[in-house]
Amino acid sequence: MQHPPITLRYFDARGRAQFLRYYFRARKVSFTDERVPLAPDFAPWRAIRDDRSRTGPFQKLPVLHWGDRPLAETPMIAAFVHEASGDAGGISDDDNLRHGMLTSSLLLDVNAPLAILLWTEINFAGADLGAVAKRTLERLRQHFQAIDQSLVEWRWLERARGRRVMLADCLLWEELDAARVVFGPHLSLEATPALAKFYAEFAGRAACEAVLAEKPCQITARPGEAEGIAKIQQVLG
Repeated sequence: MQHPPITLRYFDARGRAQFLRYYFRARKVSFTDERVPLAPDFAPWRAIRDDRSRTGPFQKLPVLHWGDRPLAETPMIAAFVHEASGDAGGISDDDNLRHGMLTSSLLLDVNAPLAILLWTEINFAGADLGAVAKRTLERLRQHFQAIDQSLVEWRWLERARGRRVMLADCLLWEELDAARVVFGPHLSLEATPALAKFYAEFAGRAACEAVLAEKPCQITARPGEAEGIAKIQQVLG
């Protein structure tokens, strides 16, 4: 894939950008992985937040620089890369719609709830963490069942074997892995065999695991996230 210089700027966390790192690695696309360090007082972020050339029109991350073109907002970045990479032109109109729907759902219905749960104790003082964790887990299980059924109906795994790794694939693997990290033994993929098969056999899995091994990082920028995850698993019993 021919492309101009690419820089992805995000926190030193998985969050809303990790799947892009996976994708570029899996597709052997050279890019600069610019990570804003995490700190309890968020000083590194505050130092650049007002620089709109680095944090985009809404002064938030991620931001992708595609040559001299800055792109903000994860769904827009994903849609742009899907087109610019040539992936959109290599699959049917129906599969493009499915790619977009899956990407949207994973960001809104999996990524966002996990982040809200991890930040609950900090952002919502006095919230019942146990109740929030149980409800989030219940909703994710239900949603994973819906995704599982859709993957079967769309013949996603079968078609994935005949095409290149795409962004939605990388995002799906990332959200499954992040959910397993957060919920530990409380989340099993046994009831969703298509998801379990995808998670185990995804063609880009080695690239994903290589990124995680080379630059280990937490899921969000939340201070004390490891302790927070341990508490979530504890309150779930």
